[in-house]
Amino acid sequence: MPKLKTFDPPANQNDFTAAETQLEAALRARWSSNINMFTESVLQNKPAPTQYFNPLTTDIPDQATEAVIRWTAFPARISKTFSFKGERTQWSYADNGPPASENYEPLGPRGWQDEYCEWSVTRNDAGKITKVSFTCENREYWYTLWDISPEVVLRLYQQLVGPQVEPQDLYSRDEVGNPIINAETGRPAYNGHNKWNSTTTEGVVHLISAPNALSAEISLAGQATILRKDSTGEPITDPAGLITCSNYGIADRNSDPHIGASVNSLVRGSDGLGSGMRVSLSNPVGLYIQTPNFNQYSLPSSAPAGAQPSDCWSILRGHARGSGEAIDYILHAVFEVPEEWGFTVSDITINGFNIDFGAQITETFHIALAAYGLQPQTEAPSELTCARDAKPPLPRTPCLRDSPVLPATFRSGLSMRIEQGTTISNIGLYATDVDTNAIIAFTGAPGVSLEQQGTQATDEETILFQLTITAAADAPLGVRSVLLTNANGAKGPAVYGLLEVVAPGTLAGEQTEVVGSRVEPSTQSLGVMRSLASPLGSR
Repeated sequence: MPKLKTFDPPANQNDFTAAETQLEAALRARWSSNINMFTESVLQNKPAPTQYFNPLTTDIPDQATEAVIRWTAFPARISKTFSFKGERTQWSYADNGPPASENYEPLGPRGWQDEYCEWSVTRNDAGKITKVSFTCENREYWYTLWDISPEVVLRLYQQLVGPQVEPQDLYSRDEVGNPIINAETGRPAYNGHNKWNSTTTEGVVHLISAPNALSAEISLAGQATILRKDSTGEPITDPAGLITCSNYGIADRNSDPHIGASVNSLVRGSDGLGSGMRVSLSNPVGLYIQTPNFNQYSLPSSAPAGAQPSDCWSILRGHARGSGEAIDYILHAVFEVPEEWGFTVSDITINGFNIDFGAQITETFHIALAAYGLQPQTEAPSELTCARDAKPPLPRTPCLRDSPVLPATFRSGLSMRIEQGTTISNIGLYATDVDTNAIIAFTGAPGVSLEQQGTQATDEETILFQLTITAAADAPLGVRSVLLTNANGAKGPAVYGLLEVVAPGTLAGEQTEVVGSRVEPSTQSLGVMRSLASPLGSR
């Protein structure tokens, strides 16, 4: 196959009606732009992951390998941290979170469900489980969909959670409860941590645990293509060693070390010297639930003749594996006993134990991703020493956006847009390993300038810059990267695509000479931003 023309939505899901073709086209264009931004940002890292490629700019031959990487959906950090407490306690902790006395991280909401799978459990008055809902849908898609159409997002919430969901339930709000308005759209910003998607009992729509970011998955896969060696020159190939050396992911998870080691092995090749493949995540990029192993399940004796445990499994979004597909593309699934059967999920057993916790089901299925593997078209990569040995640390920004919506932007991954011929103020740029007098520059094309209006240090290594940005009337359309340079000369890498110049009239919100009033992020918001912007996987 030739180069991809576009990145498709996760599982090729179409969330629009036949009358909403314009909205569908807008979503597809914005989504493809987002995945391209995540991919190009990885490719501009230092050192560059030369064995990772962008399918939009690289031909993919018909004989390309499609590798599948799977891991158990149950959170490994729960089982490892609380190995001495027994299975029932571990299942309870995975469902509801460890008690505060355990000082466990990542914190909620649903922070502990960190294997790119999160779930919500519904119980009857007797405490028995009647339904468990599972999602692996990335949050970045839902923030993008909200920017295109809040009405479609509301419709999907009402389908997945119930008709009780109201539009205002999904708004981001400031510290006094007022909706936060997105200057680009002129509408309330989306809050993915709303009450219908922030517990393990009231419903689940998409991933919210901080480590469960699609952008993190792409970054991890890219960094894992870099071959590493220790101080004696010996190759590093074990999963935990690669994570520690390359400074990506979290070693105690199922997902991160398995993804990293699998990708690294594809690149290293059978000879161990880098004769393997160039790698990229397959289109449509995403994480996907796989069908459970129902051989471990047993129905009670009262079950109807011919009934099977698999009859309780329903796919609400995405689809099971089709002809020629390497994995199931399941985004949202439910395990629920048909009402006419007359019993509950808790009356079913897995390996002889009644299902008293949703977490028991996650031990029976995998989360998976697929990756393209190309035979190397470049010279075999060199083995590099560990990233943690690099000095000095390089300044970098994970986010640029108008200040009121800056905290949510860390979760959305959306780039900022500005119309030609406008000036916008109250823009926040959050940067790590940076000086207060660092030089901030837009790269990629001329026509965009900035003025620094102030800085706010959040700790010794992170600073929030307040900016005013101007796009000239003749500024070329397209994306700009952001490059930071410290006083000691340490710079970059440039972060790809954080700003996009668009034509006048593109944005529904107002972009006048000054947009919005100056809003200082709260200490709480800065803390959220700091935790989300820390090194990949430790977020």
